[in-house]
Amino acid sequence: MRPDPPQAAESRHSLRPHQFRELAAGEGGPETLTVLARAEYSHRLLLCDLLMDTLAPLPGVTGPLPAAERAWDLLAAAQRHRPEAVEDLLLLPETGLWLNRLLARLRTPARAETPLWADAGHLHALAAAAAVRSGLTFSFPVPAHHGAVRLPALGLARLPVARRDGAAWDTAVVRASGGRVSVVGRCGRTALPVRPDRPAPGWAPVRRVALTPGGPHRIVVDDVGAHRIAPLPYGAARRLAPPAYEDWSRLLREAYALLVDVDPPTADAARVLLRSLQPLPPHEPFRVRSVTSGHGVGGMASSLPDSAAQCAATLVHELQHSKLSALLHLRPLYEPGRTRALYYAPWRDDPRPLGGMLQGAYAFTAVARFWQAYAARYPRAADTAVARFDGALWATQLAYAVPGPAADPALDATGRSALQDLLGAVRRLGAGTGDRPEERLAHRMARDHRATWRLAHVRPHPRDVAALAAAWSAGRTRPPVLPARRWPPRDAGHRHLDARAMLVRIGLARPAALDELRDRPGDTVPGVTGASRGDLLWACGDPDGARRLHLRDLRYPARRPGAWTGLALALADTGEAPEAVAALTAVPELVAAVHRAVTEHEGRPPDPVDLARWLGRA
Repeated sequence: MRPDPPQAAESRHSLRPHQFRELAAGEGGPETLTVLARAEYSHRLLLCDLLMDTLAPLPGVTGPLPAAERAWDLLAAAQRHRPEAVEDLLLLPETGLWLNRLLARLRTPARAETPLWADAGHLHALAAAAAVRSGLTFSFPVPAHHGAVRLPALGLARLPVARRDGAAWDTAVVRASGGRVSVVGRCGRTALPVRPDRPAPGWAPVRRVALTPGGPHRIVVDDVGAHRIAPLPYGAARRLAPPAYEDWSRLLREAYALLVDVDPPTADAARVLLRSLQPLPPHEPFRVRSVTSGHGVGGMASSLPDSAAQCAATLVHELQHSKLSALLHLRPLYEPGRTRALYYAPWRDDPRPLGGMLQGAYAFTAVARFWQAYAARYPRAADTAVARFDGALWATQLAYAVPGPAADPALDATGRSALQDLLGAVRRLGAGTGDRPEERLAHRMARDHRATWRLAHVRPHPRDVAALAAAWSAGRTRPPVLPARRWPPRDAGHRHLDARAMLVRIGLARPAALDELRDRPGDTVPGVTGASRGDLLWACGDPDGARRLHLRDLRYPARRPGAWTGLALALADTGEAPEAVAALTAVPELVAAVHRAVTEHEGRPPDPVDLARWLGRA
């Protein structure tokens, strides 16, 4: 019979009304966040219990390792000696990721790179790590991959491997006695140092960063773990070189200091919830690649941000995801089966369902709050113009994006209340937007992104397109008035719809950088994926040159679909054809579709500006 599992401090968790309102508005103080953290621990314990129930009727599922109940025995023994060590291990983001992925694999068996016994054997590695941290005397088998043994929250041991043995997976034994720990394999052993946080031959310890020098809260820089938010083949993660680790350490400390100064709710969330960061490869300037998972609350994966402020904004973004995911584990806000609606999400290239909209709106409301507070606190900083731009951009885009999901019928009463609180926060952000040049530019970029998204994903009705194409070909002076028809958006696969906003950020940060990009040969823009040369000329203040190149690109619309909306920006800057600008901003997908239909009917393309001007008269 399985022993009692490790226990959470409370058997029931609930939020008081004022705590729920704090979270719904995107904030939450230490007391509220602690409730979420305790509830998340109980959630992990329930998943562990579910896993044990699922494994119990599967004899031999752990292969050459002892039965899962033996690992559970060791974990329970460690919990009796040092409960905080077990709690720390179970709250690791990688533990949540592993639990959910293994449970899904057991429900729906499928081919996988990792053998099932080794996947289930992560429980043995967790138990061994807990026993080491609890000071137990024990000897216990764990999985080994090409001689590498990963002990969660401790580090990576590398064992000698026989050259003739081509098997990827084997077992090793973790032994502890008298304060000494070793990992023993078929061909040798690795001894851990007395202090496992120190490196030693064959031993790479988990590295941590203190948010404040010497402070108690330390973040795991998870560069060797196997269960990752952004999945990689098992064992493919590579340890950061010392300079890269130092860059991350510096940025995290500087970012946390900024949060304490300008965004205390996120600083509180970092202290209570943030547990690990998985570094990702470098990305383009102003395009930090970051990701979280609802199954790995408290964890994030990210490429290295360009500055402390950008790192702080990334922490804001990803910690909001963790807060909302923990809240949804405690109290669902909607019924997934009640809606199939897809929405415009300014932070994504693709249409998003309700769940994705909640996560994105919740995160970017806090991001906008951070940038507005940062710009107000540091009005003369080098990156203040970019901060004002981003604060105004996200506030404007959220005002477009949040009302639709807030009325979705799948929301329950609590969800509707939460979305109303979030809408209130969005309105306050809009009221905080001024009329500086970078803020006016943000409003333009918000309209441009929405138009470019429509161009990529909204489908005009074929009858409307045919009627308009026939009216144009017949020489009618005004287009016919047609009934409004709405089709659900579809993901056409277009990506990097934010390329022009990226060029704006580069220009605000260092105007000379745009000139340097313009001077480089070629038809692409290095370092700004998705941007065309026409986009670059517009960002450099050359709307006539941009107009010329966008018209050229419209000869090949499949290659440059964003040329239609780029043309609208150029025309607006020259003051030419306001009716065309109106059509290309409001219904660019209709302009593009009618242009194709006329071209197919007449055998030659109509002038894009004349056609857009004609459609704009409606």
